[in-house]
Amino acid sequence: MKLRKIDHQSMPAIVFVVCFLFTCGTSVYASESDPWTYAHIPLEDSKVLVNAQLANAIQVVIDTINSAPVAELKSLGDTALEFAFFTSFRSQHIRDVTWGMFEKCIGTNNCKDWPRFERIQMYPEESVYHAARWRFIPSRFHLASIIQVCGVRMGADKLTHFFDDGFHYFNALRSKRMHLDPEDIRQLSMVFEKSYMGTRLTGIVSRADIEANLAGVQFYSDFFVGDSPMIGRDRNGRLLMLRKPDICDYVTAQYDERILPNEYTYSLMETSRARQRAQDLQNTIKLRVNHSATQAQKLRQEELSAQRKTILARRIPMTHWQSEFPKIRLVGHAAGMASQWVFDPGFRRVSNLFGFDPLKPGKLDDRIPITIRQVDSADSAE
Repeated sequence: MKLRKIDHQSMPAIVFVVCFLFTCGTSVYASESDPWTYAHIPLEDSKVLVNAQLANAIQVVIDTINSAPVAELKSLGDTALEFAFFTSFRSQHIRDVTWGMFEKCIGTNNCKDWPRFERIQMYPEESVYHAARWRFIPSRFHLASIIQVCGVRMGADKLTHFFDDGFHYFNALRSKRMHLDPEDIRQLSMVFEKSYMGTRLTGIVSRADIEANLAGVQFYSDFFVGDSPMIGRDRNGRLLMLRKPDICDYVTAQYDERILPNEYTYSLMETSRARQRAQDLQNTIKLRVNHSATQAQKLRQEELSAQRKTILARRIPMTHWQSEFPKIRLVGHAAGMASQWVFDPGFRRVSNLFGFDPLKPGKLDDRIPITIRQVDSADSAE
């Protein structure tokens, strides 16, 4: 993959980075999760709820597209119809300002027309990061909820990586101008994970996040192409759902950071103190794993049920998180992110791909042409 040279058209990315951090600073953070604390608390599997929300979201967009006159639908080529679908899907169902919709609605359990999910919402001061006096963001700021999907216990941030980042990278693959392949996406994913949107804020490299990104790319690719696409069109040009989505086709055990371990980098400088802080965090994680195992054996069933009920009922203390993010740190992050954009070609490549709207589908004439499967209406999913 060749890196592009800096040009005047890409210079606004620097302005965007700085302005975004200053204007949206209380919401700019990299979500991390703690799957070790409260690991003894059982959770219901949320795959049915996730699948139902997905199927409904897809059908809503299909109905919106199909509300156009038949003559207009017939006049649209397959690529234009796919573009129209993803433009609508992106704006309605993927993210809300800074959060992915699934992470937000699962974490708050307070979204209109959404079911209630069983999730563990942890207060920052309870986490392994706070106990180990780790870096500011994960130890004092937002922690993603812990959920279980398809038998895998994971942070809800993995769904943001799946739906949000996966959508972005999928659209990058759809560009005939960029000439990207799946290996490029993996490399770009790692670059961004290690940037100021990830490791440089939190000190954590999550390979599980990257796996979720790549699975999201496959998920969106399966909407219209492949051996068994989710969506086709009939002879009148209307879209049809050929099969309902199943999140379990894409979730793997590697979403669980206990199975695919993180890397910890307390400082960009490889000093003895930084190595010691990383070791302290790993030791804290081991202690928390042992504590959860002990709790699972020691607690009586009624005690475990009472603790579970209390934790599952928690609400997110949003104002507490926002008020604890000092403005002075935003200055440092803004300057650091801008300097990384200037001096790090890999990060610049990712920044150019994201642009001003990380989920914008791009331009129609920039998309690689596709052919949507044409079917009779009787072939649609029930």
